[in-house]
Amino acid sequence: MERHRAADHPAGAAHLRHRTTQAGLRPDGRCRQGLNAQPPKGNTMKRRSFLVAGSVGTVAALTGCVQAKSGGGSQNSGSGPVKLTFSSYAFQEPTVKAVDEIVKSWNSTHPDIQVELQKVDPSSVHDKLVTQFAGNAAPDIIHNESADLSGFTRQGYLADLGPLLPAELKSAIPQAMWDSCTFDGKLTGVPLIAQLYVVFANTKLLQEAGITVPRAGSNWTWEELMANSKKLTAGDRSGFAWGMKSPTAGLLSMAMNYDGKYFYGNEAKPEMKIGEPELKLPRMLKQMLQEKSMAANSVSLSGSDVLPGFFGGKYAMFMGGNFQSVQVAQKAPPGFEWTMLPPLKGSTIGQTANPQTLSIARQSKAPDKAMQFIAYFAQAQNLAKFAEGDALLPVTKEASELVKKSTGGKNGWDALLSSPEALVAAPMIKADKYSQWKSEVGNPTFQEFFSGKIDEAAMVSKLTQGWQKANA
Repeated sequence: MERHRAADHPAGAAHLRHRTTQAGLRPDGRCRQGLNAQPPKGNTMKRRSFLVAGSVGTVAALTGCVQAKSGGGSQNSGSGPVKLTFSSYAFQEPTVKAVDEIVKSWNSTHPDIQVELQKVDPSSVHDKLVTQFAGNAAPDIIHNESADLSGFTRQGYLADLGPLLPAELKSAIPQAMWDSCTFDGKLTGVPLIAQLYVVFANTKLLQEAGITVPRAGSNWTWEELMANSKKLTAGDRSGFAWGMKSPTAGLLSMAMNYDGKYFYGNEAKPEMKIGEPELKLPRMLKQMLQEKSMAANSVSLSGSDVLPGFFGGKYAMFMGGNFQSVQVAQKAPPGFEWTMLPPLKGSTIGQTANPQTLSIARQSKAPDKAMQFIAYFAQAQNLAKFAEGDALLPVTKEASELVKKSTGGKNGWDALLSSPEALVAAPMIKADKYSQWKSEVGNPTFQEFFSGKIDEAAMVSKLTQGWQKANA
């Protein structure tokens, strides 16, 4: 999922800013055995154990090439327990508690494999990893997101998890999620939790306007959103708002509703093409702005900036990441009635999958043991607690059922947890220069278009030429 600004995430903190690319980083002078091989591509109940009996076989490319320095990865002295290091950027109190409990539970039941938790500042995860990899002192197990794995994968710092993955864990997670963590044929992250962009609605205002609140399986189309936004617009109230201060990630994710991919061809350095599928959503949003059914100040708002207006009746609905449900629940005035609508539908309900992940450093001396811990972390009971802490969607059906039971399916959670097909692998996650282009070209160009400073042709030209320049 796309990293969020601090102000946009629950508890006043962000998951993480989307980080800079790793262009130019090299593992200086170390063995690169096997790095160029490119195989074909391919958010309580009883706990189901994903652990496999004994050790999982380790491929030669993962061992004997890079030795870990003291204080970095696993320590194997030949006697005593195997010691693994695990870096996590969990920062919200419920999520931190969940991670702590998982690690303590593992350590108490696995005396021969002990995990040391290293807590990382959410704003410095990427830069810290760059330093750790360059210094050959990376943790064995790394909490990250799929959008940040591509550069580290292509530079050989992350282990290919394919040979290590337990069959039961592989079958528990949808293929689209695995695809989002696979780069040039190498699977380097186990997906855990993800977000969806959803419409938050003031249900009282919808009911007063005679609009039926959609339930699970009754997804509004974008055309229905446009029509209902117009119906809800009256006086100083806009029917819809979307904090688009940094619009690129959301726009490109939701463009997948119409199979608008933007990036085509080579995975690392794709060509940008902007045709009808890519233009469908910007055109509809521009129309809503012109008709004033979408708040004119949307272009200047961050994701969290819409909340006061939403609570005050200035916006009947707004678009946001489902993680904002925590903010809405915590900050809404007494008696405020709200819900998250089922994911919007174009030709599909597809959105970009950018899940939080667990990876294994290639320099780890015990990748098989690290995978055992990851499989334990991904058990339904553990994953459900982890997902609830961040108010995100767990990637397995079992964990989703536990979250649905815990939340009671209220405020739209039943619909979201019943929509795993909404998350699909998207090419922007795998493009090396995407982050740079998004910040330097995408965000300002889309803002200029929606604020009326440039027309559609100029927008297309700026976006495509900016991509070419970024890859020059």
